[in-house]
Amino acid sequence: MSADLIKYYDEESMSYQTKDVDLSTSEKGNMNTKKVFVIGMGRFGTAAAQGLRESFYKNEEEGAELSPVEVVHVSATAFTSHTTMAMAEQLRDSTYVVYCGTRLPKYAAKLAQAMKRARQNSSSDIEFIDFSNPDPIQEKDDLSGALDLWTALNMYTNVSTKSLASWTVWKITEVGSLDIAGTEGTSKGLVYKTGASTDKIPKLRMPNLTLVPAPTSSNDLFDEARQRIMERSEMDRWYDGLLVGFAVFVFTSVYAIVRYNVNFNGSEPTEQIPMYLLDKSYGWTGLWMMVVSPFAGNLLAIGSLCGRFGQLPMMDKMVTILSIVLMIVPTIFFFFAYVAWIVFRNIFFSSRGSVSPLYRGQFSKITTQQFLKATFIDMVTLKGETGCVGFAYALIHSFLGILCADVAYKGYWFNEINGRMHWNMELSMMTGCVSTVLLWAVAMRSLFGAASWIRLKPLYAYASPIGMWFAVVHVMAFGAKGWTKLFKKEYHNGQLSITFVSSMYPAGVLLTHHLMQFFGTKRHISDNHLWRHSITNIATKDFNQLRQNVNNKGEMVNWVKDYVGRPHLQRKDSLTPQRRTSMTAA
Repeated sequence: MSADLIKYYDEESMSYQTKDVDLSTSEKGNMNTKKVFVIGMGRFGTAAAQGLRESFYKNEEEGAELSPVEVVHVSATAFTSHTTMAMAEQLRDSTYVVYCGTRLPKYAAKLAQAMKRARQNSSSDIEFIDFSNPDPIQEKDDLSGALDLWTALNMYTNVSTKSLASWTVWKITEVGSLDIAGTEGTSKGLVYKTGASTDKIPKLRMPNLTLVPAPTSSNDLFDEARQRIMERSEMDRWYDGLLVGFAVFVFTSVYAIVRYNVNFNGSEPTEQIPMYLLDKSYGWTGLWMMVVSPFAGNLLAIGSLCGRFGQLPMMDKMVTILSIVLMIVPTIFFFFAYVAWIVFRNIFFSSRGSVSPLYRGQFSKITTQQFLKATFIDMVTLKGETGCVGFAYALIHSFLGILCADVAYKGYWFNEINGRMHWNMELSMMTGCVSTVLLWAVAMRSLFGAASWIRLKPLYAYASPIGMWFAVVHVMAFGAKGWTKLFKKEYHNGQLSITFVSSMYPAGVLLTHHLMQFFGTKRHISDNHLWRHSITNIATKDFNQLRQNVNNKGEMVNWVKDYVGRPHLQRKDSLTPQRRTSMTAA
């Protein structure tokens, strides 16, 4: 008798253990070999079969003995093309059915029928593990796969009573093909479950893959679908933030090239565009992106205050009027970047269908298009994304600035006698460095994710605005002395200087924000209902629709067929008690 030393992860001790297991062929029957049926022969399915062949089944009721696993690996397309009788024959005596293919909703009802027939003649219960990983956008129709299978398993059919016993469906996420194949060291998979099993994770022990149960408060299949949809919406928010940054960069680049290039209003040769001129655009974009969110917030606040202007105290009326005056210049300067952002996001999101949901009103029985408010809300709620994108542009500007800080590029920075910088240039460099460090800390905190307000307030309430003001002073100290020639046509054909245009936008926005904050003017609109970002709102509605669709399938008499040609003659009230309970809870 031959023996092998097997390494496995024990959840109770939370450590790896070793065990002598006899793997000789003659002893497999005595070892209570477990059959695992893997569906899907793509890249992930092949990797799953590879990892599962080295796996073991933990028999907790038998003194934590480990049983070897026999893997049967089939193509999803070929397997589901058979009749349910033929499928059931192949599934018979399987402990787990592991799905690694695509289009599970298409096969769910038929696969459920086959599993029921297989369990009717099996010596063991059959549990289902779904490893499919559909993209909520590109593979939207595949999202409900595990839920559809659970629905079909819990509907009455014309097979024996044994098939009506409680089922368990697992969903394992955050696992790649290399993880499950066990080729890249230890990794973790997040497990969601709906069903009768009292286990928190499947009893399969895969090499180098530790299965971790999802949080107890959100660990069923609906929770997994919601988590997947909302995570995808978070990525789309980042795309939206990048589009805002790109729109601002396009505007600032065009403005800088037109003002300084020899072919337009300047004297710089075309060869200087890639670094010297675009360096101005990078710094300008970084500065504006830092205040995109408060800019939109100011406009929304002013709009709400004007709607209640007659009810405001005299002081708040004066603050509102002054705020309107302060926001005129920033609004004019940002207009072209705003239009470019709308164009770019419409192009980007149009590949998914109509873009009109991006601009719809929220929390109203009658859905209407509210374009300006929806876009301003989106800009406000993108504060983390636009801030991080802005810092990236500012950091690029910092590196390019080091390369350009040479007398060949910036001769007027330096004193002709001693070769050192003039005082205003030293002030500009110092404030720029301080701003970069402060905003770097804010950006890192944003990338780390959510935290308590105790941790966030010092950065967002103090470090962020101080860093923005240092950035404004950095720009003003650099070019304010030239503002006396702003409207003289002999200088760049009257085109306003970049230092003026770039600094007036954040200065006006920050002054308005501090003004309203100091007088507490926004307290008069604190009862306004908070809107979601449009993409988050769309994702929320998508999940609600998915849940409704799954629930509807549970009520459809002809959804589960026998796949010989005849739909079952079921009554609408023929749901099992377990099915009624689960759908009510959902």
